[in-house]
Amino acid sequence: MRAYSEVNVMQEYLEKPPVGVFAKLISSMSKKMPADLEIMLPKRLFLKGELITETISQEIEKSFCQSDLVDLLTKELLAYYSLNTNPLKLYRTFKEISSSFMVTRHYDEGKENLVPVTIRLSKKDIFKLEMLVADIEEVQGETDLTVERLLELQYLNFMIDLLQGNNEDAIQRIIRSYLS
Repeated sequence: MRAYSEVNVMQEYLEKPPVGVFAKLISSMSKKMPADLEIMLPKRLFLKGELITETISQEIEKSFCQSDLVDLLTKELLAYYSLNTNPLKLYRTFKEISSSFMVTRHYDEGKENLVPVTIRLSKKDIFKLEMLVADIEEVQGETDLTVERLLELQYLNFMIDLLQGNNEDAIQRIIRSYLS
């Protein structure tokens, strides 16, 4: 089985259960720890994200960074997937996003126009995203999707929606959710 992310949390879940109390405790703690993933974002949209996260930070009077934004988008994706378990529909949606003008323009310009961004997510969420990619491959066949690519596309879709006015109240909803 291939790795669906750089951290390959699924492999950790497939390992034989440890023997002994101490080993079990360490294994359990490891699965609960967050892990870092690196995604590549277009410089221009990364800077737009910086402005958004700065605005949110000021409004909630607490630190809010790009990783927090991606974490929120991830939770939204996972909530959607848990209620609508059609991996083929999600695959088509991600394919559509990846072929949109804004996405292809930024990624076709080359790596020098991309910024590496480290995202910290819980291993549990990474595992769920890996399962989503595995589910997509189960019905679609082999794809080039990875957890990192899903996160990039989810982020880009959020930015495209904002720029096109399709999600005008998104920032206010994020602020309200942190203030309530």
